[in-house]
Amino acid sequence: MRIGFDAKRAYWNNTGLGNYSRFVINGLVNFFPQNDYLLYSPGLTKHPEMLGLETNPSVYPINLGKGLAGEMKRTFGYPWDKLDLFHGLSNEIPFFPTNKNTKKIVTIHDLLFLRYPSFYTYFDRHIYLAKTKKACQATDLIIATSEQTKQDIIEFLHVKEEKIKVHYQACHSQFLTTHTEEEKLTVKKKYGIKKPYILQVGTLEERKNAVLTLQAFSKSNLKEDFELVLVGNKTPYCEKLYNFARKENLLDKIKFVHGAEFKDFPLLYQGATLAVYPSFFEGFGIPILEALYSKTPIITSQNGCFKEVGGEAATYIDPYNADDLCKKMEIIAGSNFVRQELRNLGTTQIEKFWAPALIARLQSIYAEIV
Repeated sequence: MRIGFDAKRAYWNNTGLGNYSRFVINGLVNFFPQNDYLLYSPGLTKHPEMLGLETNPSVYPINLGKGLAGEMKRTFGYPWDKLDLFHGLSNEIPFFPTNKNTKKIVTIHDLLFLRYPSFYTYFDRHIYLAKTKKACQATDLIIATSEQTKQDIIEFLHVKEEKIKVHYQACHSQFLTTHTEEEKLTVKKKYGIKKPYILQVGTLEERKNAVLTLQAFSKSNLKEDFELVLVGNKTPYCEKLYNFARKENLLDKIKFVHGAEFKDFPLLYQGATLAVYPSFFEGFGIPILEALYSKTPIITSQNGCFKEVGGEAATYIDPYNADDLCKKMEIIAGSNFVRQELRNLGTTQIEKFWAPALIARLQSIYAEIV
């Protein structure tokens, strides 16, 4: 098959959508090299995982051009080189594709802009809605990253169920490496972490609900012996977190890590006593899977898709209840037995997200639709 991808996120995004795009592209190239892969992007950055692909004879990077011209081509249409299939990896495809014979698939990650509109600007909501509706209408198949996202597509966009397939993503392979205590200590020193710690990973924005983590930590008996480490890109929401920490005299017990290197994430997880992810809602929740891969107990929200990812291996809380989170943090941090039981359950749970099996199923989906 000759397959094209909207590869902008794979080249330009270092977090969620970028990781998903690279998981799909890298997995298919490695496991199914008999296909040809055309990677369309407005500018080809020097992302290390993408540079490695460009020497593969089955991969054809196509630079749409930087700036406004490249973005216009990506949004409104460009030649598709007689593709058998085009896959939009991040909620959109071009509005006016030029090859009418190409089969089209789009991955929809979430519809948070409809479920939680207050987290988005008026302009962003309407742009996201226009692109997502058009993609769902124009494609032959929609891939939802979770059952929750599938139900949201049906509810909010009135798409017929038979047009949607749920297909999960895997965790990055670097989380499978077990690191030594010395390696973990080196990373702790790198980021100024001096005590045992509780970890939260994810962009520090309102919907990730880090303020609940701070509230629970401030109520807990853990703050004397532990640090709370928040790893994520800095946003205006951080000021709310800083103000809370200042008010509660917690600034010396909370470590804000902005711009952490992705290669350090497995060590940060493996060095943590436990991880928390009290987000209000997500389309998948990759930090849950990262924690399970890292054998680190994880507490997350009882809402949305999180139980799909965490299964019995995660601990669930009401994302509006700091006392609930506080109590469960204390139980897990205080018991080696509980932590080991959760690790054992996690070993079973991650089998559902085994990359080779997921990539093989995706190849089957492609072959079926073509």
